[in-house]
Amino acid sequence: MTKTLVQAGQFRGVTSQPLRNVLIYAPTIIWVNRGYKKLWWQDDPRHYTQEDWLVVPASHYLTFVNEPSQTTFYSRTLTFLEPPPSEWLEDLSSRAASASASNAVNNEPRVSVTPQLAYCFDTLYEMAEKNLAADTQRQFLHGFYAELKAAGSLHLLFPSKEGALKEQLASYLSLNPGDAHSIDTVATHFSMSPATLKRKLASEETSFRQVLTNIRMVYALSLMQKSRTQLNIALACGYQSEVRFASRFKDVFGVTPKQYVQTL
Repeated sequence: MTKTLVQAGQFRGVTSQPLRNVLIYAPTIIWVNRGYKKLWWQDDPRHYTQEDWLVVPASHYLTFVNEPSQTTFYSRTLTFLEPPPSEWLEDLSSRAASASASNAVNNEPRVSVTPQLAYCFDTLYEMAEKNLAADTQRQFLHGFYAELKAAGSLHLLFPSKEGALKEQLASYLSLNPGDAHSIDTVATHFSMSPATLKRKLASEETSFRQVLTNIRMVYALSLMQKSRTQLNIALACGYQSEVRFASRFKDVFGVTPKQYVQTL
């Protein structure tokens, strides 16, 4: 199976969609094409429309409301599973630190959409469905990163050089969220013992189960866009019990699966 470097997604709604604690497990760009997204960032509401991107680094939890306008709400997402070249990351780390020290407001996760950036986004979005070879994907992806770097905004997507273990774990689990992942098997993949994996995740204030649950819930949101039944979604997300799945969904997002589906 071809390695995926970029995941594309889309989200729709006909009524307001309030969601809390939505995990952005890997660097992600969200482009609202219809309606607007009301995001709480550092306790202040921010609005995103088709004029700008919401640019979010890995391991962030978002609380927002998707608001339709005239017809429906519609947004597209790109999630990046491979970083830019290492020499770029060194420069980005210093730039992010400088921006944070000079003015925290400038680090708002927003990028104004230019025709060049829009073209690159659309190209990557279409690429995600083409099953291209990994090297081919990488060339397109680096072109996108280069354009974002030229716009002075790549550091918003990659604020640090080294990704935390929880970010690496989330990216790995997101490839097959519904599989029966065990900590023993996953620890082997990361070349460490289960005890070491638990300890390192605890130092990052999370756990294997918490990361897996959040990945599965985000996956459930994308499946619901395809109008699948709750039982099928629960099974696809690795839950044998529909009740257990619904309980986890509400615990994470603050709404039930039925309430969310009604907004679609």
